[in-house]
Amino acid sequence: MAAPQVPVRPLNVMVVEFLPSGGMFQFSFQFAQALAQAGHRVQLLTGPEPELTPTAPNLEVVPMFPTWHPNVGLGGSLVRRKARRIWRALLLVESWRRVLHHLRRTRPDVVQFGELRYPLDSASLLVVARLGRAGTVVDVAHNPLPYDVTGRTQAVEKTGRLTRALLARAYRACDLVLVLGEGPRTELQAAFPDVRRVTVCGHGDYSAVLDAHELPAPADVPPHLLFFGAWTKYKNIPLMLDAFARVRAEMPQARLTLAGPVMPDVDELDIVRQAEGIGGVDLRPGYVAMEDLPDLFGSHRAVVFTYATVNISGSVHMAYTFGRPVVATDVGSMRDAVEEEVTGLLAAPESGPIAEALLRVLRDPGLADRMGRAASRRVHDNSTWSGVVERAVTGYLDALQGH
Repeated sequence: MAAPQVPVRPLNVMVVEFLPSGGMFQFSFQFAQALAQAGHRVQLLTGPEPELTPTAPNLEVVPMFPTWHPNVGLGGSLVRRKARRIWRALLLVESWRRVLHHLRRTRPDVVQFGELRYPLDSASLLVVARLGRAGTVVDVAHNPLPYDVTGRTQAVEKTGRLTRALLARAYRACDLVLVLGEGPRTELQAAFPDVRRVTVCGHGDYSAVLDAHELPAPADVPPHLLFFGAWTKYKNIPLMLDAFARVRAEMPQARLTLAGPVMPDVDELDIVRQAEGIGGVDLRPGYVAMEDLPDLFGSHRAVVFTYATVNISGSVHMAYTFGRPVVATDVGSMRDAVEEEVTGLLAAPESGPIAEALLRVLRDPGLADRMGRAASRRVHDNSTWSGVVERAVTGYLDALQGH
């Protein structure tokens, strides 16, 4: 006998993103806005002065947490950094307390969390899942094993026993875990086989939060390359600079721009010294405002990523939104995002092959244009937020029916 179907109806959904700006907030905001546009009633709970303002009538952005904007004030002495970490941990505890209180008062059909960055997040989710009175508890596992962007070790992922044990329990406590691609799903289920329900929702584009701009085609701009995103060890910036040094030796007019916030796990001075020794490198450390992105991407022919590993990259989807081809290392799940010879080029994670791929794009403007157009089509056809929401809501209803 077939199981009864949960009727398709407007859901009350609470989306929680503690940090009010940056890539994770932008993802959560666009997800929440697409849910609202699909007819669901959505609250996005976040920190002070959110970066984006909703336009969907069913979406309310509530700045209710005493959190901070990411990538702000990361420097200082060792004592100051430790004090800041303790203070922010206390603010995070208070934010989780407010989540629990709000859940018990409102009792939404779905509460959806984002990246479980710290053991504190995993432990708090366990409490919320047990006591929060939501219909179903969902986590979006951007990286099934969170990346370590604060430590100075060579490890890319957080693999401590406490982190692993709490993550395992947190994922088990969720009624549904959403992942952004088949690669992350495989990694999640291999590392945490007890997860109850996993759905691939995919990653949307960035056109919904960016004004329409008439951007030049890749062939119409100089042979300039862009790296966009946080400067952190798993992005392997030294390898990128080594490859670009080879490019400059054959094409002196080439330039490379590195734009994004600097994480504590990299030495900015080392990057500056290496870039100065090569020449033609424009360093733009710091957060890039949303309104500056069209000009930034539009003034470069291609976008380069020399990751040591990757699950899914929002920056790749951003490059596609602006019609830019991608040159990336063939690691992790990068093939889920970059279609070889169609939307970009993949290379072995060595300076020689990367340089060869970069030179192909820079020397052949027609190739850059063809791949840029294909990248735009891929976003339009396969990376819409309406598609993300459709797959997620199917998962929500399955989880609610499971209850």
